[in-house]
Amino acid sequence: MTIPPNSVFTGMPAAFLDALGETGEVTIGGVPLDDPVRVIIRGPFGEVAGGAGYGEPGVNGMTPRASFAEADVPNISDGDKLTFRGVTWTVREPLPDGRGMVRCELERA
Repeated sequence: MTIPPNSVFTGMPAAFLDALGETGEVTIGGVPLDDPVRVIIRGPFGEVAGGAGYGEPGVNGMTPRASFAEADVPNISDGDKLTFRGVTWTVREPLPDGRGMVRCELERA
């Protein structure tokens, strides 16, 4: 049985991305999207963007992660690319959360 998404979550991806997101460039299937997308990045920012000055200091060994609005990254899959602050990352294990967001791990390309 499939449970349809609850309408209360309809505006949530935009709200989170507007408040917490930054701009990133995404390539899906080797083709760059026409426009940059909003993305929330979490992880050891010393590896994502040296000297960024924010993030989660003191967390060692955490795999960098990204969250996108599902509508912004149609058909994103393992091996696609994200460029964030001049660093290119490979998308690993993208997983829709059922509330309009896709979460994935990142690996330095």
